[in-house]
Amino acid sequence: MSEITPNQSFLQVIDALQDTSQPFPSKLMRRLSDLSTKEVRELAKIWPFVDLKLKRGLLTNLQEIAEDDTLVNFDEFALATISDPDPSIRVMAIRLLAECDATRLLPIMTDLMLEDPDETVRAAATAHLGMFVLRGELDDLQDALRIANFQNLYDVATGQDLPAVRRRALESLGFSSHPKVRPLIQKAFESEDILWKASALLAMGRSADERWAPQVISMLDSPDLEVQYEAVRAAGELELPSAADKLFALLEDEIEPSELRMALIWSLSQIGGEEAKAKLEALMDESQDDDEIALLDNALENMELSSMSSGLDLLDIAPPAGTENPSTNE
Repeated sequence: MSEITPNQSFLQVIDALQDTSQPFPSKLMRRLSDLSTKEVRELAKIWPFVDLKLKRGLLTNLQEIAEDDTLVNFDEFALATISDPDPSIRVMAIRLLAECDATRLLPIMTDLMLEDPDETVRAAATAHLGMFVLRGELDDLQDALRIANFQNLYDVATGQDLPAVRRRALESLGFSSHPKVRPLIQKAFESEDILWKASALLAMGRSADERWAPQVISMLDSPDLEVQYEAVRAAGELELPSAADKLFALLEDEIEPSELRMALIWSLSQIGGEEAKAKLEALMDESQDDDEIALLDNALENMELSSMSSGLDLLDIAPPAGTENPSTNE
């Protein structure tokens, strides 16, 4: 049976949501993309009465669709359901908004971070607020909003909330260049708690600050898999050539497909260089795992794009002919 088209009645969606005899039909799921204001109002009327199991199954499926199809947009649906009484639905709605950094989300996520009674909801909202820290660093957010968002996250990171929420605040602050952030990251890194150390490494990777290189490289041999994984990712995000040899060695040891192996491949693509390119091309020829082949293809493409971008940067900053080399001027 063909999937429903945008022109077909939204009433079919409303009817399906109220039918407890079966899961929400897969053919209707994409109809929840790009909801109009009127459709959101219709959804809001019946959503409180929708079966909880159906809600959870629907949001799980929508998340999977959104990850595979960049043409769908479930933002309006997620915003319509983010106040659901059930915390698991609120968390799923936040995750469905993972790619959305619209300014209108800022007060919503802030309220959830500060006021929601559920720890997992507060943590999810806190993680999402990192997008707005990044926007602020890129001068893409009003100063008042940037400052308020930073302060709210800083207060949570240094406050009395549960550790899971405070760790997410630290990770979100990783995008910030504010001088208050570096001591927080260092303190977390020095913690005996493995989870805090992993969060510190994630924040380091987001910082674009190569001064974290010694700490990141020191954790590439960590016996704790989560810490090692975050160190590998941070080495790639920071584009640390000094980490390349260690990443090569780890990749040789990590033969079977795994999250760590995937992270190693991607980090090497971020660091770049001819040796990394040759290694990834050799892996492409040898691999028999479809997911790994797809990742390797994306990694090699990423290296190519980065190389082209670097070349353009060099052209952009090259001094005009006849200009003295600044390094010769004392």
